[in-house]
Amino acid sequence: MKFGKLLLIGATALLTFGASAQGDDAERECKRMRFLAGEEGLNKEDYKTAAMYLLKAETVCGSLDKDNWDRLMGSLKTVINEETDDATKKTYIDTLLAAYDRQDAAGFYEEKFDLERGTYIMQSAAPDAKKADSYFQTGIKAAGLGTHESYLVYAYYATYLVYNAAQGDEKAALKKRMIEDYFKFSEMVSKAGMTPQTQETLTTYLDYVVESCDALLPEIPGYIKNLPEDNAAAIEAIKRMITLLDAKKCDGSQEYKDLVDAWVERAPEDLDALIKKASLMEGTKAIPVLKDIISKTDDPAIKANCQYQIAYAQYKAGQYSAAHSSGKACTGEYRAKGLLIAAQSVAATANGCGDSTFERKCNYIYAAQLAEQAGNGGKAATYKAKAPSSSDCFNENSPKSVTLTCWGVTVNPCP
Repeated sequence: MKFGKLLLIGATALLTFGASAQGDDAERECKRMRFLAGEEGLNKEDYKTAAMYLLKAETVCGSLDKDNWDRLMGSLKTVINEETDDATKKTYIDTLLAAYDRQDAAGFYEEKFDLERGTYIMQSAAPDAKKADSYFQTGIKAAGLGTHESYLVYAYYATYLVYNAAQGDEKAALKKRMIEDYFKFSEMVSKAGMTPQTQETLTTYLDYVVESCDALLPEIPGYIKNLPEDNAAAIEAIKRMITLLDAKKCDGSQEYKDLVDAWVERAPEDLDALIKKASLMEGTKAIPVLKDIISKTDDPAIKANCQYQIAYAQYKAGQYSAAHSSGKACTGEYRAKGLLIAAQSVAATANGCGDSTFERKCNYIYAAQLAEQAGNGGKAATYKAKAPSSSDCFNENSPKSVTLTCWGVTVNPCP
């Protein structure tokens, strides 16, 4: 064999041996760092030392396996929880966040830590609200009702910060999402039995975004259009939006009426929906809905309320004959009010009911009787003053009875 070839073989062997030796040194150092992390750190509950050696191990070893990643992240979290100095705490948080990124890249990160990760981002030296918002959204979706209420507050706050910094279409989209998230989070607060303070905080942040009807009402048409296909979910979404509009005193708007119409359309048998719809309708337009409610309930209080509203609407519309009948049909706590409407209806048409002045004056006797039954002595006295006088009776030969053809009753004008 030629000398040149021997030299080449020798040099190759030397390089191989050197690389092997360096590899052995690195492996020994890797094991040593991991050993010290346990021996000097974890076993002594010295988590700062454990974290230091595990970070060195990550560098020396090239990466970490799952168990050692778990030890590193756990150690850093413990240090953060125990640290009292704010600047030092933020330094460790930044270290943890960088480790999260590397753990993620190595394929060992678990999404169950998204809520924690989002919170640490918000607590870091340079919070990235948009990045935190992303983790909060995925974390809450995964945890559902198991989400701790503190994460809901942090998540909504992060979204608000992103919204506050946004412009144009992005800001409009974030406003829409904050409204949707408010309802979603509020439902979670209710179902999970969270504290009132959490709900109040969510409402406070929403108020920063939706300050008035002018800010909220333009969102309603799109909200209705994009209601869930599931009927029950759509109805709950409508009711939540109505509650918010009530709080903002937007109940006089057309958008509010559109929401109620959407509710009735999806739940035509729902008494609450029908009652809400009737309350928004003016005058006699509400009467068909009120009658529908009466036909669909056995609750005497609801029936009585609707009956009175019918009588009142008819009276205000000048439908005195109908108002008289509806008023007399009132029951319960509305009986007196109904009788007074009947009395006022009789009085309102007195001058047009009867063939003579005397007969027309007799209507006031009936009106006074109804007012007395209603317990309104003042009205009764007013009507009696307009009834036939003793001289009227003398001139008419003191009749003992007069039939009021408009009302189908008989009165005694001259006792």
